[in-house]
Amino acid sequence: MKQNKVIFAFALFAALGTSANADITFNAWGRGVVTPLAFTFDDAGAHSAVSAATYTSSDTPSIGFTANGVAPSGKIGFKIDLAFGNAEAGIGDNAKVWVKPFEMFTLTAGFFKEEELRGKIGASEFAAWILPNSSKNEDNIFQRFDAFSGAHFKLDPLNWWHSDWNGLTFQGAFGSNAPGSPGNNVRAILNLFNNEDNETAGIYDESRAEYDGDRKVSALDVYKAMQFALGYRIPDVGLVRFQFIGNNRDVFRWSEPNGASTSTITNSEKKLVNGMNTNRDADIIEIAFLYNGLPGLNVDLGVKIPLEYKTETNFIVYPRVMGSDGTVKYEITNPTKKEYTVQQPYVVALGASWTPTFLKSLHLTLRFDGSFGGKIESAGDTKVTSGADINVWLMPSYSITANVTAGFDTGLEFHGLDTLWQSGIAADKAQTEVSQYFDFGIGPWVELQLGGGRIKTGVVMMLPGSARYNYNQSSATYTYSPKFRAEPVFSIPISFTYSF
Repeated sequence: MKQNKVIFAFALFAALGTSANADITFNAWGRGVVTPLAFTFDDAGAHSAVSAATYTSSDTPSIGFTANGVAPSGKIGFKIDLAFGNAEAGIGDNAKVWVKPFEMFTLTAGFFKEEELRGKIGASEFAAWILPNSSKNEDNIFQRFDAFSGAHFKLDPLNWWHSDWNGLTFQGAFGSNAPGSPGNNVRAILNLFNNEDNETAGIYDESRAEYDGDRKVSALDVYKAMQFALGYRIPDVGLVRFQFIGNNRDVFRWSEPNGASTSTITNSEKKLVNGMNTNRDADIIEIAFLYNGLPGLNVDLGVKIPLEYKTETNFIVYPRVMGSDGTVKYEITNPTKKEYTVQQPYVVALGASWTPTFLKSLHLTLRFDGSFGGKIESAGDTKVTSGADINVWLMPSYSITANVTAGFDTGLEFHGLDTLWQSGIAADKAQTEVSQYFDFGIGPWVELQLGGGRIKTGVVMMLPGSARYNYNQSSATYTYSPKFRAEPVFSIPISFTYSF
């Protein structure tokens, strides 16, 4: 039924646009991955696996269709992406309508991803096979606007001035304070009278430094969680961006301790703002600069500065960890509801892409992502500090012919030792020793252009620095499940992608 509604909406958009003589364009894309062989070795011998007709992150290929519609006036239109994958159909990146009543102002509503100011340089296509934690995407340089039920506005205040210096843009987005899932009472006037589920029992009131269990979500809560950005293009130099991603900071969005399921999480532990996907637990300031003043060279540098905040909610201060010997290194204690001071890690991300003008067959891509300085503490009771994390990718490639390209992707990640202290627990580094690791991987590959698409394959070797386990908080039977062992993993992925 949900699939039929989505397809019907898509057809309706197209029909309405056609009847109004709108300009409608259609695009399609798809990607599949086949791995005819993957294998590893451990003390018990060799292990191998095969997968077919899969996408990087799901069980089936991913297929998408996009329709863009623009009225003859060029002042109003729509965009919808339909994505099919994992035996399901649904909205892809966009299902939005937009209007441009004035030359300098555009207003958008719906499900959207606005990427004009987003980071410009990504990492390797083989990232999921080369490192256990994959790679960071463009958002780690500069976060895009991302909403499942939101509004976005764009103001180009200097577009009326015909000058090389008119490259200034101001953009913002906000969600809704309506309760429930998208589409449930999102109209503001309905929310005024139908917000019984919108109570936020247990909100920490910073102004009174006490717990307020009775306040409703207000317009102020929504606007505190607003995202806005300023971009300025310097002629012949590059693009400067500044961004603020706000959060009401009234809730720490982790589930309850001791294996509680999400159904038992109280309203104080749910999201207060409905619609924005990029809300964080902290206000975040982002600054980025893209340099593209030289032909063939792009360098994008971004910094994220999360602001320290306080919260009073039950949450897991640090998940219990399992060592490579299969023993639990740290058992969770049940934290009581108290005030915690939280500092999320600072982030520095750099992407560089270079095609030399004197050798256009050669292409080099570099990504560096680092984070440091994260901590959670409660005076006299708990202190957790996150080890620094360094992620580096180097990806050279060379066009052998117009249709054949070869490359060699290399990735590494180093994570420093987390430290933990809680009252009643000895300060022993063995508690968190498995938090420190060094992963490395390489992937030589070759790619064939097929006209509207490409096929790419390689021999990938992953060297996890330590065994890795998933902590399944909500499962009492399978508390831990292996993610990666410490042995080398070899795989031969074959990906094929089309776009037209």
